[in-house]
Amino acid sequence: MLTIKENIPLSDFTTLRLGGPARFFAEIENKNDLEKALQFAKGEKMNWFILSGGSNLLVSDQGFDGLVIKINNRETAVRGTKIIVGAGLLLSEVVLLAKENNLSGLEWAAGIPGTVGGAIFGNAGAYGGSISDSVEKVEILDFSKEKFFWKNCSLNDCQFAYRASVFKQKKKWIIFSAVFSLTSGRIEEINGKMKKIIQERFKKLPQKLSAGSFFKNPTVENPEILAEFEKDQGMKIRDGKIPAGWLIDQLDLRGKKIGGAMVSNEHANFIINTGGAKAEEVIILASLIKQKVRNHFGVQLEEEVQFLGF
Repeated sequence: MLTIKENIPLSDFTTLRLGGPARFFAEIENKNDLEKALQFAKGEKMNWFILSGGSNLLVSDQGFDGLVIKINNRETAVRGTKIIVGAGLLLSEVVLLAKENNLSGLEWAAGIPGTVGGAIFGNAGAYGGSISDSVEKVEILDFSKEKFFWKNCSLNDCQFAYRASVFKQKKKWIIFSAVFSLTSGRIEEINGKMKKIIQERFKKLPQKLSAGSFFKNPTVENPEILAEFEKDQGMKIRDGKIPAGWLIDQLDLRGKKIGGAMVSNEHANFIINTGGAKAEEVIILASLIKQKVRNHFGVQLEEEVQFLGF
């Protein structure tokens, strides 16, 4: 049964643990409740927002004057080398489910926070892999014509690109479930890959309150910058993309702090909440980073995180 709550703090649902309240808030587990929630928003003539795991999200200090819908559809099924999962299932749970069934292809996602829906929405990726490598189809609710139309999107329909998908463009296409197509593997090898990746993540990435990588890795055309990076890192650039964290690092911004928001000392592309940070302080710090990178390198950084309520 659908329950619409009022004035729910969104800081409880984001990994940054900051931001104001949602005027209305609903958690849904089935298609019927999702339709009812959208009908409520339509009837009240208010904006609505689909909340995933909250790991790539910055919420305004004033909150969101509309309806936040958190999808908790966590259904799972394994059929041969395919896994069918609800959008509300944690990505980490899908990784474990794959391992338990001797299925390979999602090891790169070990240790990544967030849900299946959020991972598909932003085409999450790490360590050479991305969610688009495994998606076969995505079930969505199309509400673009103010009526409900359920359909399946093929891999091509999803239009995946670097940290992007068609769902970022089609704001009224709501991800409800997905089918992942994996390959058979040996649990010892799968487990070994997962352990190695988790060790790398814990060694390199901050285990503090953050929204994950704050900026996308930009494509850089300046040969001098590319050469400097290759010399410094001892590796060749394949697609012109340079880690945003490396650019920020060159400007000695680790530890830079504005209020409770700080550039992580462990990884320069992470802005962390050191305690009591305000969304406004994160915005100011991010703007400072972008300005310094632009002024020094001529490179325009683009945020990977979503913004809500601004």
